[in-house]
Amino acid sequence: MKEKKAEILYSDQVNEIISDPPKKIIRWGTIVIFSVFVLLIILAWLIKYPDIVPAPIEITTTNPPVTLVSKKTGRINKLYVTDGENVSSGKLLAVMETAALITEFEKLRALTDTVGNPEKLSTANWPLFAGLGELQPLYASFLKSLTDYDIYVSNDLYGFKIISILEEIAALQEYIGRLKVKERLLSDNLRLERRKYERDSTLFLTKVLAESDFENSKQVFNNSRLELQEVRLEQSAKSISLAEKRQLLQDYRIMKEEEKMKLVSALNEDWQNLRAEMRIWEITYLLVSPVEGTVTFTKYWSENQSVMVDEPVMSVVPENAGDFIGRINLNMQRSGKVKVDKPVNIKLSGYPYLEYGMVRGIVRSKSMVPSGDSYIIEVILPDGLTTLYGMRLEFTQNMQGTAEILTDDMRLLQKIINPFRHLISKNRN
Repeated sequence: MKEKKAEILYSDQVNEIISDPPKKIIRWGTIVIFSVFVLLIILAWLIKYPDIVPAPIEITTTNPPVTLVSKKTGRINKLYVTDGENVSSGKLLAVMETAALITEFEKLRALTDTVGNPEKLSTANWPLFAGLGELQPLYASFLKSLTDYDIYVSNDLYGFKIISILEEIAALQEYIGRLKVKERLLSDNLRLERRKYERDSTLFLTKVLAESDFENSKQVFNNSRLELQEVRLEQSAKSISLAEKRQLLQDYRIMKEEEKMKLVSALNEDWQNLRAEMRIWEITYLLVSPVEGTVTFTKYWSENQSVMVDEPVMSVVPENAGDFIGRINLNMQRSGKVKVDKPVNIKLSGYPYLEYGMVRGIVRSKSMVPSGDSYIIEVILPDGLTTLYGMRLEFTQNMQGTAEILTDDMRLLQKIINPFRHLISKNRN
């Protein structure tokens, strides 16, 4: 009974303390809670760390491998290299299926590379090719234009006409010169006849000269005048003929130039078309190494094996690959936070980062305008492929991985406040 009373008494005391706690406990409790809250705010202000923007990355070199792809579906006609072979720039690596003979194409290319002006060519010393395949129609057209030009130059039809006209002009000029001499002689003779006629007229009026003699004198005078007029008419006719010959000479010269320009234009056009088509044919059917390096096949290839259009056949790894460089296609989201010179942690897919460590890089450049929906980011690797663990990784072209771009540091307090700022600004209106 006493124990029960004691329990009741203790319960009443506890309820009294809870319902009316001591002011000292309340004061110190409030101070402790406020101090903890202030300490958390201070820590949230002091603690800051960079935000991370993840993106896929590809590690290559400043001189990346050159991949040679098939420009059309067909068989591999001829392979000139093996996997791992060192080749020089311009080396012929393979020939795709074509109707042309590579030997004739190479001869034609050697000839065209040495010719600067097709007008200096001649069909007499220009070889005939019959195995150019797809290039044969254009080559035949060029050969026809060259033949037409050769015939024009060798025959020189207008040249002979011009020479003939020049000879006729010279003859007419000589003839007109002689007519002028004759005109002067007839003029002198006419002057003498006029004096004689004037004397005979005076004698006839004074009845000294018979009428028949006077008439004879007058007839001789008129004949002299007539001869002079005939010479002058003939001289005018020959001058007109000379002008016509000179006009014809000018026409022949113009027609000669027009014919030459027409043939030269056709020749140059067919020449340029042939060379352009040769270049297209070379790009389409030939795989040529653009750089000095080592050949590596994308898969096992052999002659007469079929290849699909745009399918990679082989790659050439440059002899001097240059420095390592990373390329990132960064999506629009959060791309504004990425700046030049920001550090980048790279986790390579082939080397687990927990075991090998991450590779450190630095953002070198960011494209000023996006390509599609992403920016192009270039990352340099100051320490190469040496990881943060001090391990040096073996390089292979086009290594894949994940890049973590470290942006500007942000305080923890800002990260806490930003969502509330967003809500306030969103509901302000």
